[in-house]
Amino acid sequence: MNLKPCFLFLAASVLAACSPDVSGPVKMAVLQWDPDTNGYGLEVVEVRTLEDLPSLRGEAATPIVGASIVLDGRLNYVSTEKQFRDAVLDDPGTAAKAQFLEKDGVYWPSDFQSLSLASAYYGFERARAYALARGVDPEALRGVPVYYFPSFRVNRDDRGKDNAAWYSSLRSFLLFRFEELQSIPLAMNQGVIAHEYGHGIFTAEVHGGAWNPDYVDRWCPVSCVDTAGPIMLSLLEEGFADVWAVATTGDPRFIGHSLLEWEGRGRDLNYFDPKAHCWSQREFDEEIGYFARYFAGSREKAEHWGPRKYELGTVWASALYGASKAPNTDLDRVVDALRASYRSIGPRSLAAVVAEDPTGDSFGRLDTIASAIIAGAPDDATRVALCAVFQDRLSLTADALGAACSGVPSNGQCR
Repeated sequence: MNLKPCFLFLAASVLAACSPDVSGPVKMAVLQWDPDTNGYGLEVVEVRTLEDLPSLRGEAATPIVGASIVLDGRLNYVSTEKQFRDAVLDDPGTAAKAQFLEKDGVYWPSDFQSLSLASAYYGFERARAYALARGVDPEALRGVPVYYFPSFRVNRDDRGKDNAAWYSSLRSFLLFRFEELQSIPLAMNQGVIAHEYGHGIFTAEVHGGAWNPDYVDRWCPVSCVDTAGPIMLSLLEEGFADVWAVATTGDPRFIGHSLLEWEGRGRDLNYFDPKAHCWSQREFDEEIGYFARYFAGSREKAEHWGPRKYELGTVWASALYGASKAPNTDLDRVVDALRASYRSIGPRSLAAVVAEDPTGDSFGRLDTIASAIIAGAPDDATRVALCAVFQDRLSLTADALGAACSGVPSNGQCR
């Protein structure tokens, strides 16, 4: 293609990156989802927030490579954020060094890892732009660290592969190496990046960005296994993050590009299954009891709850997505309600519930969460849509949801 190298080729075939001016938007080739084909392909995009091209550092993210993160017995002796970081970061890593070729003002990643890093940065930029458009504080997650392909061990077990995560205690994202997932790597999946960004927003707004929120000590003085609040919090975050991902990318099937077909289908928000997406408080309470009874203190606990929290989170994600299909509203307005529920609506906000709930029981109530989201509705049409879908999908009454839902009928999909 007659590409002009943006590098000096040395005798040992090592590339030394140049440092082009990135004071304005940069045109860069990344892996991009195409809604017309429902697949990924190489596409030139305009990246607006970079401050340094070779390190792919900017307002949206700060990639870090070569880090080593270890969770072990040292965590029993930490009480401050600095002590925590010192304990878990065996190696803090270094700045990324991506490699590009330049032609006609377009920067083309010259190897796989550079393409992966460039695509990830663009994913974070898109996720941040959408969050700012929904009213998220511009200082939240500015230049957030992104540990790319870190070594990650829990005691001696290697956990650093085939995953992506928001690690709230480090206030950082983790993009792990891929081994078994041979389709679209998670770091290149824009929906996965937006999903994890949704977790970061939840931490920033509901927990005020705290590295170690105090609700844990209040709700789990001995164990979190049989406490409703922490389990509801876990599944809510997964469901809400899926909604952020779909709203950011417009791709309701985003997870299926990377994960196994059956798992992708289970989180496809275009697909409504009454058996999977219709829920009730009684069934949720039974799930908590089952979890506590059979998995307390066992190795199987994580193996059970890992996939189960996504299944239950999809109940919430499917409900919110369903509400967005009602007349005179859309997914942006539903996300506005969701984001407002985090901390903007006073005593009904999720932040207020977390701060004031001594045991986690209130946060474990479906009507508590649904009412907070309804209270954040930006207009009457969205309020009505949320009232209708929560009555239906969560088996709640209009009375349980409060005056905002008075006279609004259920939409009846679950019957």
